Amino acid sequence: MNCTRLQQVLDAHIDGELDRATTGEITAHLTECASCAALREQRSALRQALRAHAPYFKAPAALAPTIQRSLDRAMAESAAKLQSSATGRNAGLSWLHATALASVAALAGLIAGYWLAQPLPDYPLRDPAVASHVAALAPTRQLIQVASSDRHTVKPWFQGKIDFAPPVKDLAGDGYVLIGGRLDQVADKPAAAVVYQVRKHVINLFVWRATDKAPNSPAADPTANSNTDVTAAIATASVRGFSVTTWAAGGLRFAAVSDVDGRDLTRFAQLVSAP
Repeated sequence: MNCTRLQQVLDAHIDGELDRATTGEITAHLTECASCAALREQRSALRQALRAHAPYFKAPAALAPTIQRSLDRAMAESAAKLQSSATGRNAGLSWLHATALASVAALAGLIAGYWLAQPLPDYPLRDPAVASHVAALAPTRQLIQVASSDRHTVKPWFQGKIDFAPPVKDLAGDGYVLIGGRLDQVADKPAAAVVYQVRKHVINLFVWRATDKAPNSPAADPTANSNTDVTAAIATASVRGFSVTTWAAGGLRFAAVSDVDGRDLTRFAQLVSAP
C-alpha cells in the first residue's frame, strides 16, 4: 500500500467498506506514514462534522409508491419491446435504439471521467481547511512541530520539507503572535501551517500550491455569500462557526482559520499579504 493508493480508498476505509486484507494493508501503512495518518484524521473530522451539521430531509411517504409505479410501467414497456423484437416486428428499430443508448452511455461515461479527473479548484477548500484546523486542535494531534516566536527559526524549518516557501511574518506588534509551524494537509494538498495566537485564540494559516488560475474573489467563488467581506481579493466567510479567510498570491493559496471575529482574521490576512 502506497500513499497514492491509500488516498484513493481512504473514504471507503473510513466507511468500513473494504475487505479485511485491504484494511490490514491500510492500517499498516497508517502506522508508518504520518502524512496519511493526518489525512485520515482530517477526513474523519470532516465526516463527523457533516453528520453533526448537514441537514437531513426525510422522503415523503408517497415517494416509494410513485417510484414503484414508475418501475412497473418501465418494466412493462421493456417486456413489450422485447416481445415485439422476438416476433420480428420493429427489429431494426430495436437494434437502432440499443446502439443509440450504448453510445449515449459511453459518452456520458467519458464526460464523467473527464470531470472527475480534473484537479479540484482551490477556492471551495474552506471546509477541508476548517477540518484541518479542528483536527490540529485535538488532544492527540501536534499543533506545532517547530515552536518559536522567531520567524528566522520557523521559516527555515520548512526548507526541504515542502517545495515552496510560506510567508512567515512577525506580527506581534499588531497583536498576532507567532508561536510556530508544522506540516499539514488541506484535503489532499500538502500544506504548510504557520500558527499564530491572538488573545488566546489560535490562528492556523494554511499555505499550499495553487492548482487553478481563477482569482480568489466572490465573482469566481461560488461559495461566497452575501456576508462575505472582501478587501483586495481577500475573502472572509463563516464555516460552521469558524472564520475562514482565503486569498491567493505568487502561485500559492492561503486559508487562515480561527474562532476569532471575521474582522480580526481579515486584518490578519491583510498584514500577512502586505509586501
